[in-house]
Amino acid sequence: MARLGGLLAAFVLSALATTGLVYAQPGAELTVDELVARAIADSPDLRAARAEIEAAVGRLQQAGLRPNPMLELGGQKALSPDNNLMIGLTVPLDLNGRKEGRVGVAERELQMKQAQVRDRERRLAADVRTKAGELLAARRSLAVTDDLLRVNRDALRLVQDRVRQGATPALEENLMLVEVNRFEATRQMLSSRVEIAALQLKGLAGMAPDAPLTVRGDLASGATLPTPDEAVRKALANRPDLVAAQADVAMARAKTRKEEAEGRWDASVNVGYQRQDFGFNLNGLTNSGATRPIQDVFHYFGAGVSIMLPVRNRNQGNIAAAVAETTGAERRLQFTELTVRQEIAAALAQHAAATRSLEIYERGVRDVATRNLSVVRQTYELGRGSLLDVIAEQRRYIEIENGYTDSLKQVYDATVEIDRATGTIITNWGTMTDGSR
Repeated sequence: MARLGGLLAAFVLSALATTGLVYAQPGAELTVDELVARAIADSPDLRAARAEIEAAVGRLQQAGLRPNPMLELGGQKALSPDNNLMIGLTVPLDLNGRKEGRVGVAERELQMKQAQVRDRERRLAADVRTKAGELLAARRSLAVTDDLLRVNRDALRLVQDRVRQGATPALEENLMLVEVNRFEATRQMLSSRVEIAALQLKGLAGMAPDAPLTVRGDLASGATLPTPDEAVRKALANRPDLVAAQADVAMARAKTRKEEAEGRWDASVNVGYQRQDFGFNLNGLTNSGATRPIQDVFHYFGAGVSIMLPVRNRNQGNIAAAVAETTGAERRLQFTELTVRQEIAAALAQHAAATRSLEIYERGVRDVATRNLSVVRQTYELGRGSLLDVIAEQRRYIEIENGYTDSLKQVYDATVEIDRATGTIITNWGTMTDGSR
């Protein structure tokens, strides 16, 4: 019995250090920060979004170009020797802010696309951290289960020896066998959970499913949290989705100015040259008195202005549509600002509650559970308790450890949510400080 109690005591001592457990896996080792950086660099979805930025740059370049001049060529040939050749050039002037309107819309679109990409980076970083937290939590639970399984296997062998010697009832062997099998089943489930979380994390990071991956670190976080006022101020200044909503409002207003410019008068300048070879089927006299056909070449040069008069169509419909779009964009911006404040308040409240729960586990639950298991073990060693009491207390202890893991995960998730709500990509976890670049 003393050896069985010693094995259980060894489990208690190992469980005290489970806060920083890292379940080793073969393959490349990456921190969560490195995974976030890799996901932002390699994510196919982000690469596609960055291509939209390049397209917006192209549209901005196109918006700054003036309309092309038009060259007109024409000619006429009569059945007689007469012929006529015309060359004309028309240059649109693009007046009344038309170019500025196009450029303004394209510039705001580019700003919005850039902000949208940064917002995707913000969301992806939070998704990677959250999924990494799931992996770390499952890995910690698996490590605790492995410790329990190892201890109970050793205890089962000891009980089997004592049963063969007749010193222990066969019932205790069956009880230990059930406990070992229960931990075996739990271990299989947790191992599968770790594998699935790793596969999902690889997908977020842009890695192949068969690529090796080991996440270094644990659920503990030493992040410095902002005050509520600082968090709101930081989010309103840096959060990419808010910047995108502001750019959307600016683009809608730029569209209104563009449509108004399109409804004003415009003009085109044209210049031309005409060569006319013309005559009559008659002969005339020259200065010297000789006769010659009446036929000669005439050259004409001309210029003119074509003015588009907005009398009937002043682009009223498009202007009204742009004004309505501006109103909608302003309402969406107000809703986004309200959402930002609500998300920050919820994230800070979640973190505060999770931190209090974690402190209770660390100061008033785990230590007590460890002492209880030690007392039950000693009682069993002295022959005053049963193996069932040890098993029941051991199960209670593992439930407490799982609850402690859940509390660690809640604090971790709350920290990730604060970063997401304030527009932070890495901040306290690494080097990048906000979503602006």
